[in-house]
Amino acid sequence: MSDPTPDQAEVQAVLLQLASSVALLPQDVLEGEEPPPAGAIALPVIEQDGTQYVPIFSSHETLAAAGADPTAALEVPIAQLAAAWPDDDLWLAVDPATAQGLTLPPDVVRSLPGLVGVGPN
Repeated sequence: MSDPTPDQAEVQAVLLQLASSVALLPQDVLEGEEPPPAGAIALPVIEQDGTQYVPIFSSHETLAAAGADPTAALEVPIAQLAAAWPDDDLWLAVDPATAQGLTLPPDVVRSLPGLVGVGPN
């Protein structure tokens, strides 16, 4: 097996940093919607060009800039969130609409826990 290229090594480093991070997950409950049951989290879903994304944020500032309420957000270890990733059609959007934002397809999301030794719940 060959050594990873510098680009591959950089991608792996970014994914490892992401997997070992904690993110803010918006939990705004819209009027007329039921809040999730106690102990459960709601995955907010946004859609763009036919693809569905769960947005997460690296800071209160990026969350507020996206128009969500930072006081209603949950701090979630990204590896644990990824270990219970629910759907093959959901992508992960990290800091959407920012210069440093990135999106991950479902298979990459589900690979994150293995980078830091976290298994499914």
